[in-house]
Amino acid sequence: MKKHGCTLLICLLVLSLVLTGCAGFGGKKGMYTPGTYTAQAKGYGGNVSVAMTFDTNAISEVKIEGPDETPAVGGKAIEQFPGKLMEAQSADIDGVSGATYTSKAVLTAAANCVAQAKGEDINKKTPVADGTYSGQAPGFGWTGMLKADVTFKNNVITDIKIVEEQETYTGEIFYTVLDKYIPRILEAQSLAVDGISGATLSSNGVRGCVEQAIEAAGGRSSEWYGEVAKSTKTVKKEGYDVIVVGMGGSGITSFLSAAQAGAKVFGIETTAKLGGQSATTSGPMAINSKIKMDEEFGGKEYIDADAVYKVWNDYCGADAKPNMIRLAIDESGETLDWLIKDWKFQFTPMSSFVLSPYPDWKIWCYYGGETKNRFGTNKTYMFENAVKAAQAKNSAAEYMLELTAQELLKDGDEVVGVKAVYHDGTIYEIYGKTVILATGGFIGNADMMNEYLDGPANTIALTVDDGDGINLGLSAGGALMNPDVPPMVHINQVANLIKNNDLDANGKQVLTSLAIATDALAVDRTGKLWNTKEEISLAPRYRYYNIYTAAQIEDIKTKGLKKVNKSMFLDQGGTVEAGKPIANIDEILEVGADYQNVLVGDSAEALAKAIGCDGSTLKGSLKGVEGPYYAVICAGYAYATCGGLNVDAAMNVLRADGSPIKNLYAVGQDSMGVLLSSGVPYTPYGGQAQSWALTSGRLAGANAAKYALGK
Repeated sequence: MKKHGCTLLICLLVLSLVLTGCAGFGGKKGMYTPGTYTAQAKGYGGNVSVAMTFDTNAISEVKIEGPDETPAVGGKAIEQFPGKLMEAQSADIDGVSGATYTSKAVLTAAANCVAQAKGEDINKKTPVADGTYSGQAPGFGWTGMLKADVTFKNNVITDIKIVEEQETYTGEIFYTVLDKYIPRILEAQSLAVDGISGATLSSNGVRGCVEQAIEAAGGRSSEWYGEVAKSTKTVKKEGYDVIVVGMGGSGITSFLSAAQAGAKVFGIETTAKLGGQSATTSGPMAINSKIKMDEEFGGKEYIDADAVYKVWNDYCGADAKPNMIRLAIDESGETLDWLIKDWKFQFTPMSSFVLSPYPDWKIWCYYGGETKNRFGTNKTYMFENAVKAAQAKNSAAEYMLELTAQELLKDGDEVVGVKAVYHDGTIYEIYGKTVILATGGFIGNADMMNEYLDGPANTIALTVDDGDGINLGLSAGGALMNPDVPPMVHINQVANLIKNNDLDANGKQVLTSLAIATDALAVDRTGKLWNTKEEISLAPRYRYYNIYTAAQIEDIKTKGLKKVNKSMFLDQGGTVEAGKPIANIDEILEVGADYQNVLVGDSAEALAKAIGCDGSTLKGSLKGVEGPYYAVICAGYAYATCGGLNVDAAMNVLRADGSPIKNLYAVGQDSMGVLLSSGVPYTPYGGQAQSWALTSGRLAGANAAKYALGK
């Protein structure tokens, strides 16, 4: 009996160990399998990565990276999340105000990590109810949100229909989201599908709508981020005369000119549509177009080209290349005539630039046509029609959208082509005799903005202009020309547009008015007084701070704004009246602070800490004005950078010793530094950048074709 009793006792002990997970007598099984787990999700600007370390029953460490999120909003949110997740010991927490997409990405990736640590099937989706559910989220448009109806059947998304949007109010690129992004979500049944290049924020908006619809249907949106397979194929294309990298204004005119000369041309474009930043501009400068002279000025020249040259050259001083300024002026009218006559572009009558100190100079025209959006006429169809016409005349002219150049292909030191990646991951090796770089400068590259300028700027329209062309040129031995020319900043607004309903349009207008007022006490990032009528492109980090005291805010509450200031292009639609009390000004400032548009300090020292400047400097600028203080941030919004690669009159990229790289060319914002000067913003009249894009492209295309064809 003793022997059998002993055996039974041993069996019971073994069973106990098994049931407790070998955690000791009477212990409990842990919640997690110890280790570090990682996951990614789509944020505001790109992927957000989360790494979470678990011990048996707790989250012990959280690391988050989001290099493409905006530093002021998404970056600050990322800084807060490790502590929040550790404190809650859960991914089921609230996001950070003002950082909707970054917050959602962090929490989605964190939930994935938790599921992995628990041993759950991360590919399993909580069932959603059949039916149609709505979602609403901010996109690119700043006057209203996107709204979508999403239909589910048998746990599958069967339809995504946009029922309300303001995206087309700002341009044509939203149609690429409708035509490409939505079908890709439906096909993949995953929100991990890459957004459309050039339409990232609109893609984010659609994704946000679908996430909300999934939650409304009883599902968990974090479970709809299944991995989307990428192609591993490599495709080789050979025998081209001219390869054009970038199909915005400068790239398209390069393409048209080379095709017209009989060259076999291949165009590469990162975004899902033609036109690039040129589709958001008003129009080009054109000096003495023969067509315009005949139509509008009785056959006479309408501007003294020598006078324009003198003003331009004197303005830029010794840094610019006089021969290139002369070239830009003398060829601009010919380019306009060529676009009208050969490619059926439409332009309005010549006019002066509203902000020019030379109001009698009628050197600027708008793109013509009838269909309008916030940036003027719809121009995409003109670019598309011109490219189709070139292909009809030259069957050897090709292009691909959503194809991004990665590096120049070389044979020794000679450039022989371009390596590029398609949106699905396919690698293309494209070989040709010449390459034209037309990628639009580097406004979207934070590292280059830090290296050559005063850091990243707020941007208007496309941010895919991330320096690819300039870096490709440098890799081939090219040299830079004035990369530190201040960016084209034409618009002022709050630093971080509030696109959702946390404030109504009137509240947003009040915040805008405070930010861009020109009669407020203002300081720059160093705490020094700033003249609000100065070029904001010269302000440190392209922003300044309008400072209001508590007494001034109380005055606005009871008496209203003395003047209502509206932002050009970026107005959000409010109808605030001057002199009308604003009873909810405290709420407006509080929301503004949530979005990093308003900094608050009870003392000069506290405000200096919020701004990040020297306390004694700020105190001196305040000149004894008593707090508390509210600093409303005014930020400049840039179209593009101006400096780039050095080129000669043929648009050949030049080496540091001034010798040309015979088969490599650079146009548009990739080379506009030859026309401008370090430390001097742009030029004192409008349309010069667009004119250079179109003119340099026309000349480069012809010259590249001539070289490639041995003429």
